[in-house]
Amino acid sequence: MKIVVYTTSTCEFSKQEKAYLQKHNLQFEERNIETNKDFLAEMMTVGNNFAGTPVTKIEKDDGTISVLKGFTEEEFNNVLGLEAKPEPSPSPTTPTPPPVTVEPTVAPTPAVTAPQAPVPPVVDDTPLNGVMSKLQSQMNTDSTPPPPPAPVAPTNPPQPEASAQENTAANPAIPDFPAK
Repeated sequence: MKIVVYTTSTCEFSKQEKAYLQKHNLQFEERNIETNKDFLAEMMTVGNNFAGTPVTKIEKDDGTISVLKGFTEEEFNNVLGLEAKPEPSPSPTTPTPPPVTVEPTVAPTPAVTAPQAPVPPVVDDTPLNGVMSKLQSQMNTDSTPPPPPAPVAPTNPPQPEASAQENTAANPAIPDFPAK
């Protein structure tokens, strides 16, 4: 198997891929596109004009060729036929706590009950809570709704005083008809 990896010095995915290949003891050839512009041209051809790194060309012994763009461990495991190596288990001297089992809680089914006793009023010093308390006590003692608020008469702005002559012309007198 031949593995060629096109990389750059600062690419974190390139670093992760190289660490992955070393962890699995896989030989590879690194071609840094920053140090050799011919490698850049090769990478663009191999990667079908993919302009990111890493680009990896894997030629297997059976003649199949795979080109991987970027790096994900799962994709490499699939192409290389590898299984993810489990992380090392903790040392025997480190005790592992037993798993905690949490029983699921089931909400009780609400039962149909008779009307409940009145709710005691809330006592608080804030004006809003005082109003709420008063409303609650009224609701608890009387089931009739409170009367609507009294209508407020509209206020008209004061009019400048007019002379008697203007007043008569603007507001003609209304005749008084006798009642029949």
